[in-house]
Amino acid sequence: QQILEMDYSTLQNLELVQALRTNSKSETLFRFLDTCHTSMGSRLLRNWIEQPLNDLSLITTRQERISVLVNDILLRDTLATTLKGCYDLERLIAKSAFGSANPQDLLRLRRTLAAVPVLKETVIKHAVYSDLTTIDDCHDLLTTLHDALSENPPAFLKEGNVIREGYNIQLDELRTIQHSGKQWILEFENLEKERTGIKNLKVGYNRVFGYYIEISKGNYGLMKEEFNYVRKQTLANAERYITPLLKEKEDAILHAEERALRLETQLFQELIAVVNAHIAKIQRIGAMISEMDVLLALSERSQQAGYVRPVFHAGQALEIIEGRHPILEKHTKYVSNSCKISEESPIQIITGPNMGGKSTYMRQIALIVIMAQMGCYVPAQKAHLPLIDKIFTRMGASDDILQGQSTFMVEMIEANLALSNATRNSMVFFDEIGRGTSTYDGMALAQAIVEYVATVIGCKTLFSTHYHELTQLDQSLTQVKNLHVEVHEEGDDVHFLYRMKHGKADRSYGVNVARLAKIPDAVLIRAKHLLKDLESKRRIVQQSMEIVEMVTVPKHLAKIEEQLNQIDPDNTTPLEALRYLNEWKKLQK
Repeated sequence: QQILEMDYSTLQNLELVQALRTNSKSETLFRFLDTCHTSMGSRLLRNWIEQPLNDLSLITTRQERISVLVNDILLRDTLATTLKGCYDLERLIAKSAFGSANPQDLLRLRRTLAAVPVLKETVIKHAVYSDLTTIDDCHDLLTTLHDALSENPPAFLKEGNVIREGYNIQLDELRTIQHSGKQWILEFENLEKERTGIKNLKVGYNRVFGYYIEISKGNYGLMKEEFNYVRKQTLANAERYITPLLKEKEDAILHAEERALRLETQLFQELIAVVNAHIAKIQRIGAMISEMDVLLALSERSQQAGYVRPVFHAGQALEIIEGRHPILEKHTKYVSNSCKISEESPIQIITGPNMGGKSTYMRQIALIVIMAQMGCYVPAQKAHLPLIDKIFTRMGASDDILQGQSTFMVEMIEANLALSNATRNSMVFFDEIGRGTSTYDGMALAQAIVEYVATVIGCKTLFSTHYHELTQLDQSLTQVKNLHVEVHEEGDDVHFLYRMKHGKADRSYGVNVARLAKIPDAVLIRAKHLLKDLESKRRIVQQSMEIVEMVTVPKHLAKIEEQLNQIDPDNTTPLEALRYLNEWKKLQK
């Protein structure tokens, strides 16, 4: 009940998070608003777009928080700089919980936790952020990570040097043995060179033989028994030897390395256990960071010229003065339009030519409503809005081959979804409904839908159509008003002004639009003659309407009835019966 509900086709038709065409260059609302600095923020923004709010107090809180950022550029800069240093906590704690976190993940966690006090300090003086600044910033975990983790640990634990020096005495001792042992090897090599007089003698190491002394074939003659060298391996150009002293030291060095790595692995696992004990707190910190990130992203858009903070009221009237399409105005010179829907006349029938801007105008209104209920400022001079509980759209022409549904069938399914679920507080956008079938069938369905919305539902509806006969409905239904797209004609040429005006359009200018698409002149001339012929033969039919007020069954009872029809009492167990009763009780609530 706190969410503005939208079905999948609405999300798709309005291109909120995904473009309608896979290879399309069109920009979605998500892409337009997403200036987030963290992956967490981008995911939360997507969620806010798909589920705008329907609770005035929550919307007002978001508006207040965004307003603070809009009015303080230094605050925005400080937040942006701090958020750039934050990592994806949700992903990090998931890896930690599953035991797949590496040292670099803990380093990212440490850096992000270090940024939390800065974020809190930045907004702490603003009371509207109080619930974000009072969360536990896990200072004890940050201290542990700082003490335990080296300054720049490697990506893999087996590389060593993950744990900071001074954190564990035993590990420090083993590391000392490692380092001193390697120094001893260097000194041993120099001493052997002096003792034997073999200047190119060198001490090497491999995994098979361990440490060895290598002497080239040219120096075989300098070898003596008193050196106590034991031959280990013969190569083409050299001989490799070992001594008892070298093997003794080798055991000490290699055991120290092995024990150090084993101890470091144990200490790292203990560190992971400490992190896992703080998962709930880290999740809250992640939620705080992502919300700050989204608020900053929305404030970056809201502070732009021409954006205004929308005002919500308890009535049904909607007023948007000089509203603009938020995405299109970025890429083209966009003509602004106002939208006024009164409580007495919630339905607007929009007529006008193809390419005139009817669909764009409808999408503009939908996007402004969605942005407003996200808490964001909107592109308009003024916006006084009611709270919308659901948005339904029927736009575009598309079929579903896999489901065996034609374009018209998809139209009807989406229309039914709106007619079955819309309430008085909903908003419905019907774009040229009924065009997928014959003219009279389509017109009859379109008119019946308008009458049903007007008499049964009563929700705010924008209904674009090329059935000009529907414009007569304003004479018999007070709930209906007409709008049309303004057009300037010069002979056969037509210029779209993209302005919405009250009243109805005389015609659709289909032949003129075809001329703009460079259809062959022969086709255009023939179409013009046929159009005149058809218009002269058109019969004027007096519209007589019999509007029947339909008795609607409450939705929860309809659902129960549907389930009852599917139940076979003879094959239902007592446990299944109790489950059905429990579901119906929930539906009734």
